[in-house]
Amino acid sequence: MSFSADLKAELFAIRPERDCCKLTELAALYMSMGSLSFLGKGRLNVQFTSESLSAVKRALVLLQETLDITPQIHYVSTAHFGGMRKCVLTLGPIQTPVFLLKMQMISQDESGETAFRSATPKISLSRGCCNRAFLRAALMGGGYMTNPEQDYHLELGYRDDDMREYLARALQRNDLPIRQSSRKGKNFLYLKQSDQIVDFLTLIGAHKTVMHIEDLRVKRHVISTVTRAMNCDSANMHKQLTAAEEQTQAIMLLARKDGLKGLPPSLQQIAVARLNAPDLNLAQLGQTMDPPLSKSAVNHRMRRLMELARATSDLSDPEPSPGDENEV
Repeated sequence: MSFSADLKAELFAIRPERDCCKLTELAALYMSMGSLSFLGKGRLNVQFTSESLSAVKRALVLLQETLDITPQIHYVSTAHFGGMRKCVLTLGPIQTPVFLLKMQMISQDESGETAFRSATPKISLSRGCCNRAFLRAALMGGGYMTNPEQDYHLELGYRDDDMREYLARALQRNDLPIRQSSRKGKNFLYLKQSDQIVDFLTLIGAHKTVMHIEDLRVKRHVISTVTRAMNCDSANMHKQLTAAEEQTQAIMLLARKDGLKGLPPSLQQIAVARLNAPDLNLAQLGQTMDPPLSKSAVNHRMRRLMELARATSDLSDPEPSPGDENEV
């Protein structure tokens, strides 16, 4: 299964305990994958359609628990996309008015006459439990999340402005950003930052998935820290070898010019040590001396050798005078 399917499987295992949360989940599932059809002569039917059998079964269980109705489930194969099968739950003309009344989509007067009010369920998200239930069902019915090993992206699809308003209100209540986009004709609100996705998943009760994401984030942090340290060590090593090479070249220049015997004993000693150990850093080089020298003392002597080498180089390559340029 995909990561998104595993996440939804975790959410399907969460059962809302309060009746208000069950109705809120049912409303969100209807807004995500439900449809209302007019059959004529005042008859209506409602269908829940999804590629996910688990999502349709969730709607079935909620209908049984909240409205005591048991609609039929069947499969439909589409001619497009390789004959994809979809699961369809249908409420017939007798069951549909019961559902629409509970969702406040129709009203009924004392004589039993009904009137159509809205194509969208009317729900309250003022309670924290219902707020969480709505977001959870919105993800189960029409949401998606990429594998966090590849990228951080969680989206909640919506099919009309009413559902978008409900989603935006629920996200805003929990201090989550409202970002909107569309792809292949489908609209959705989405989260991209890992902290925001973790907050969202914690809110709706996906604790197993949250632990998995946190584990990945810790591993990435460790790998990033080790990589930075290795890069730093590599850069320091390159810098050290470059400096040692420059020091060796400077000492060899002094040796070719006047020999090392003309240098003070302390500089002779460090020059010979460098020629014998061109790969050691200053601290290591100091430990080869007798008596051992500190890194600071070695650095001081090396600076004096480099200054002498530069002076020798300047003397051996004087700038040409203006008169020399015209000589043949």
